[in-house]
Amino acid sequence: MALSDILGQAKPIELLKKSAAAGRVASAYLFHGLSGIGKRQTALNFAKALNCAQPVSTAGQTDACDACPSCRKINAGVHPDVITIEPAKDVIKIDEIRQLIETLSLSAFEGRFKIAIVDEAHLMNDRAANAFLKCLEEPPAQSVIILVSSSPERLPDTVRSRCLAVAFKPLSAAQVEGILKTRLASDAVPGASARGRKKTTAHDININTARLARLSMGRPGLALKGELPGAGGEDFINILSRMASGVTQPSWEDKAAMASFLDQMELFLRDLLVMKATGQPGLLLDPEFEKQLSQLARYVPEEVIIETYSNMNKVRGALVYNPNKAIIWNYMACLALKLNINKIAPKGF
Repeated sequence: MALSDILGQAKPIELLKKSAAAGRVASAYLFHGLSGIGKRQTALNFAKALNCAQPVSTAGQTDACDACPSCRKINAGVHPDVITIEPAKDVIKIDEIRQLIETLSLSAFEGRFKIAIVDEAHLMNDRAANAFLKCLEEPPAQSVIILVSSSPERLPDTVRSRCLAVAFKPLSAAQVEGILKTRLASDAVPGASARGRKKTTAHDININTARLARLSMGRPGLALKGELPGAGGEDFINILSRMASGVTQPSWEDKAAMASFLDQMELFLRDLLVMKATGQPGLLLDPEFEKQLSQLARYVPEEVIIETYSNMNKVRGALVYNPNKAIIWNYMACLALKLNINKIAPKGF
């Protein structure tokens, strides 16, 4: 895959290809936007374009060939001049940043640039961010740093101001559906050893991709990884019912389960507001809850839905601080009661 293969991000891709062609490459970039829209993949493809042994240049734009030894090594994650850092347990620590800075200080082994890609860069702790700032202030020669973040506001201002910001936008529903159809079609063909496995039909693919495209809200990466809200609808309803019935023991096993519930709650509140305002089920992102949403829309004022959404986002922001599960559970139960979920829980859920 090359930069030209990234769908739905025409402006960022054009900027990067033109800068590669002109040789005007910034020392540091900040790729920001929602999760699952191609930021990390674009960073890797930009690294390929910068270090490609046989770059493809047309109309003042340069892209990777995706076939030379350099491109193949980056695809395999073994290129000595391309370093990637990912958070471990939701944090990037100072030791990782120190090691990265030391590596960037060395001359490139094979390519023209030493390239560092820091995924979810906003998860650097304070010490790591402060250490990284020194590298941004005095970047090593022939180095390119790419910070990838879905929450750039959590990065220190001093870090953001020293990076060239490149904004990524959610994809259109048609673009997401096209990506998913291509992937599902290739995955659906049984191999020689897959005896007895039912082949997925084109009709099945169309139904699945249409629903996933709606749920993704422009984020095909989340759909492909199975991380979309709505995938665990039954679990969400069970938890909401327990909250509405006054159960005080949290059902969540860990922070990831809490985050998944909040993602589903965000989708649920969005559809509830749409149902309240329009009464049109066809506009719902997740029609699975049409019955419950229709019932709730009769009871809940719009301003309560909006206020609940705002308060829920505050809870989501608190997850980075490892909050007490019981406190979050009880607070969300209070929000559920404000939505009058207890009125319909016995029969609606």
